[in-house]
Amino acid sequence: MGDEHEATDRLATRIDEKLPSFSTVSLPMCFKVPNLLRQTNEKAYEPQIISIGPYHHGKDHLKGMEAHKMFYLNRLLQRRGETGVRKYVMALKDKEEKIRKCYAEPLIHNIDGDALVEMMLLDGCFIIEIIRKYQTWNCGELRERNDNFPNFNVVSIACDLLLVENQLPFFVLSELFHMTREPNQENVHGFILTALDFFSRVMPGCGNGIEPPFVISDQITKYLLGLVLDSWVPSAEARLNYNQSSEEYGGWNFKRSAIELREAGIKFKKMDNEKSFFDIKFENGVLWIPTIEMYDYTDSILRNFIAHEQSHNKHPRYVTDYVTFMDCLINTRNDVELLRQSGIIVNGLGDDEDVATIFNGLCDSIVFSNENFYSEIINNVEKYSGSKWNLWMENLKHNYFNTPWALISFLAAVSLLILTVVQTIYSLLSYYNTVKLFS
Repeated sequence: MGDEHEATDRLATRIDEKLPSFSTVSLPMCFKVPNLLRQTNEKAYEPQIISIGPYHHGKDHLKGMEAHKMFYLNRLLQRRGETGVRKYVMALKDKEEKIRKCYAEPLIHNIDGDALVEMMLLDGCFIIEIIRKYQTWNCGELRERNDNFPNFNVVSIACDLLLVENQLPFFVLSELFHMTREPNQENVHGFILTALDFFSRVMPGCGNGIEPPFVISDQITKYLLGLVLDSWVPSAEARLNYNQSSEEYGGWNFKRSAIELREAGIKFKKMDNEKSFFDIKFENGVLWIPTIEMYDYTDSILRNFIAHEQSHNKHPRYVTDYVTFMDCLINTRNDVELLRQSGIIVNGLGDDEDVATIFNGLCDSIVFSNENFYSEIINNVEKYSGSKWNLWMENLKHNYFNTPWALISFLAAVSLLILTVVQTIYSLLSYYNTVKLFS
């Protein structure tokens, strides 16, 4: 019994000694996608051209871009008249521990300090240079012999740089930017605006275009993906309306798809001159929705944005709520066809079935909140479409007014009915007058 008590005490002591290290548990700044989300579409979270950071470094299909990273670093040094990278290595060495804390265990501890610093230097300078070149290559300012930037698939690179698992800490980018900035070049705020413009080409819709002051703070802006999402939000007016109504409304899904809502009297129209991709409104039976452009990379972009929102426990979750809203509208290719014909969906995939499949799969394995950014709109649409008068009028239009000949037939029938009623009344009056005359 004594040995058993000693063994118990040792185990209890060992666990007690571990507990202080877990007084707080926080997600790494540059985190990995949870398996529950990853298993729904693993390819959507994998880089196709370039690896950034440690999670996908060294994969065979990404090794080709390592030479481009070295080429860009070499050209950067030559442009600045520098012969080596010593000062950059020293600056990043000083931040090695801070960098390690940004990535998930145990992978980051399997990378030695020199390899980690080299990775940060090459990846960071590549990102900074390619965004600078994107801004200026048409002017020829940064175009040099053998620089094949215009031939790069810029869309694929931009998509890869927005993957959750393909991020660098923003303080690394900020440090390298300041160290490589020429006196007459843009400040970090200008660089950020250029970066947002660079990524705008792969966004499925327009953003609000705001310039929040926090985007230039290393303490709050964690990496490029977060920077883009912090700027891609509903307009201030839409957010104000949400704040005023979010507690009053609790619904977050439609009971009818787009086709069924149309049959219940709802019209769908493209929002013109929209301030933001997220600014949806419902007025007088019309659901106004800004245009969304769907291409082969859109699924990946939206999935990574959703993974960011889900993992950071942000609320409201604008992308998650928007995708939920659209998923409720879209059940089949017929719903997509209706929205496409209304100008709401631009289908760069070709087949409406593919768009329906994407939206129907985006919400798999995500955690829904009790509220949705579009709760008020959803409730108003449900009330309107559930009205018996609206249903009757839409039935009438669908069955009798759907073609010119149907309308003519309906008017002829109504005219005949009116003439019959008039004739009946005339006959009754004549009979009444005759009876009165002989009485």
